Amino acid sequence: MGGARQTMTSSVTRMLRFIVSLVVLSLASFGVPSSASADGWPNRAVKIITPQPPGTGIDLAARLFADRLSARWGQAVIVENRPGADGVAGVSTFVNARDDHTLLFSFGSPITISPLISENKLPYDPDTDLVPIGSVVDIILGFAAASSTNVTSLAELDEFARRNPGKYNWGATAGLPQFVFAGYAEAMKLPLVEIPYKDLTPALVDLASGRVQFFATSYASLRATLEGKQARLVAILNRERAPMAPDVPTMSELGHPEFAVDSFAGFFGGRGLAPETRQRVASDIQAIGGEAEIAARLASFGMVLKVTTPGDFAEMIRKQKETVASVLRSISH
Repeated sequence: MGGARQTMTSSVTRMLRFIVSLVVLSLASFGVPSSASADGWPNRAVKIITPQPPGTGIDLAARLFADRLSARWGQAVIVENRPGADGVAGVSTFVNARDDHTLLFSFGSPITISPLISENKLPYDPDTDLVPIGSVVDIILGFAAASSTNVTSLAELDEFARRNPGKYNWGATAGLPQFVFAGYAEAMKLPLVEIPYKDLTPALVDLASGRVQFFATSYASLRATLEGKQARLVAILNRERAPMAPDVPTMSELGHPEFAVDSFAGFFGGRGLAPETRQRVASDIQAIGGEAEIAARLASFGMVLKVTTPGDFAEMIRKQKETVASVLRSISH
C-alpha cells in the first residue's frame, strides 16, 4: 500500500512539474519578461530595422555591424529597410514590432526633428518608445557651392547671394541639412530661392550643372560631385572638422556655433528593453567599433566612427534636439 502511495505521489509530482513548465513556456510566448530570457539574449534571430533605402551610407553601416554582431551572438542578424517620410515610417515599424529581438538603426531626423515639425501626432513618442543603446557613426554634413559660382568660402557664398537678390538657388536633403541651411540663410538675410527636392539624384545633377548654386547634405552624398570638381565644400556643420575634408572649416570656426550640429546614426531598443540586454548590445557595439578595419570601412562610406555608451548617446540626442529647436525658432521669426 505504501509503495502504491509513493508511486502515486511521484506521478503527481511529475505532472505538477510538467504543468509548471507549460505555464512558463506559455508566459514566454506572450512576451512576459524574465531574468532567464534576458540573460540568454539573443535566443533567436535578431532584426535591425533602418529607415533608409538599401545602398545608402546608413544602410551599409547597419549591415557592417549586423555581420559582426551575428558572429558574436551566434544568431542571424537581418537588416530590414523601411524608408519613407524622412525616417518616420521605419521608426513606426520598429515601435509597432514590440519585440526585444528587433533593434532600430536610425539617423536623428525622425527622433529630433519630426516631433517638432509634424502637423499630425507621430505614431510614436521618441522619449518613451525608444531606448538609446549607442551611436555608431558621425555623419558628416556640409554646405557645398557649385564650381560654376567660383565660391570657395562661406563668406564668398554670402557675398555671391547678396550680389543678385533672388537670382540664385539652394537645395538640401530633408532633415538637418535643410533646416540648418534655412536657418543660416534667414539669419544672414541671404536672398536665395529654395528649390525643393524629393530625390537626391536630380538635385546633385543640378548642383553639378550649376542649375542650383548651393546645396546642403552629407559628405557621402556629395562625394562624387566633389571628386569630379563640380562642387566645393565651404563649411562643415559638425562640431569637429571632417577627416576626409580636413581643410574645410566648421560653422563654429566660422563664427556660427548656433548652426553647428553633429549628425549621428546609432542603435535603439524598444520600450521595456531589459537593462542587461541594453548593456549587452552596447558593449558588443563598442567592441566591434574597436576592430581595426571598422573605421576604414565606415570612412569609405563617407562616415566617421563614433561609438558611444548609452548615456553619451542620450546626451547627443538631447543636444541635437536643442539645436534643431533653436534653428526652427530662428526660421519662424
